[in-house]
Amino acid sequence: MLNVLSAREASIFACLCDTVVAPEPPLPPVAATDAVAAFDRLLAAGTPANRAGLRALLLAVEIAPRMLGAGGRLRRLPRERRTELLERAAMARSAQVRQLAAVLRGLASLTYFGDDGVMRALGYDADERVAAGRAVRERDGRP
Repeated sequence: MLNVLSAREASIFACLCDTVVAPEPPLPPVAATDAVAAFDRLLAAGTPANRAGLRALLLAVEIAPRMLGAGGRLRRLPRERRTELLERAAMARSAQVRQLAAVLRGLASLTYFGDDGVMRALGYDADERVAAGRAVRERDGRP
């Protein structure tokens, strides 16, 4: 259940996330993670201005390929074409476009790689690390 994102915005973010991280087995597809829900929680916790700005940026990303003559909205393009367009944005002449592309790449990466299942697939088990830390504190008599 999403609190802030509309279904359309969630779909755009999922597509963007898939483009940025390009998961291949053993990593799970974006749809099998909590990346979209994490982005929704991040937006809900932010200021109204930041929330509005990021939501507007998602919509701009969706229509940007059409505006650039790429043949359609972001979600209608194959991953390879989406990747190419994001790489173009990262190399744009405009510093603002480069910065916005970096923000989106960072958010997509953060939300995807922050998923517990993704971290376990990469060999990091947060629950195990917490348990190990508690055991060390108990052994050493620390709170």
